[in-house]
Amino acid sequence: MNYRPVSIISVFAELLERFMYNRIICFLYEKKIFKETQNGFMKGKFIETAVQSFVETIQRALDKRVHTIGIFIDLTKTYDVLNHKLLQDKLSSYGIRGSTNACFRSDLTNRRQFIEINQSDSNSLKVNRYRSSSTEIKQGVPQGSVLGPLLFLPYMNDLPFNIHGANLVIFPDDY
Repeated sequence: MNYRPVSIISVFAELLERFMYNRIICFLYEKKIFKETQNGFMKGKFIETAVQSFVETIQRALDKRVHTIGIFIDLTKTYDVLNHKLLQDKLSSYGIRGSTNACFRSDLTNRRQFIEINQSDSNSLKVNRYRSSSTEIKQGVPQGSVLGPLLFLPYMNDLPFNIHGANLVIFPDDY
């Protein structure tokens, strides 16, 4: 069983995240930042489009009698290990600078998390609450946030630049 921490944020913070999400996603689409190989967490791009693209690539290779190799990489807990500095640098390289980038820096730094377990005793109807000490989160994006998937996309977006001569299908997933 996987017990990933989920960020519980206020309604005001969630509204602010949705506002930021809408502004940033529009900017990234307008500037055509995302590669065609990118699937998932994007409008009109799902696991089905990733699979369809992958199958079409294989069919084209078979028609040309070209050897084909499929490499599948599962980046486990990717959201938990995103480097904040690298993420900010990538956002800046895509044109998200100044106060907007500072907003993301502020959102990602000085985050703390703790574990809380509520145990109820059915005999006495008593609820025992156990809470760990809080720990600073030094990397990763908050699970369950509106901005988490959006921040992951630019982080992985330049992967096709580093793999030459390959037909790529990229599908980020948060499971």
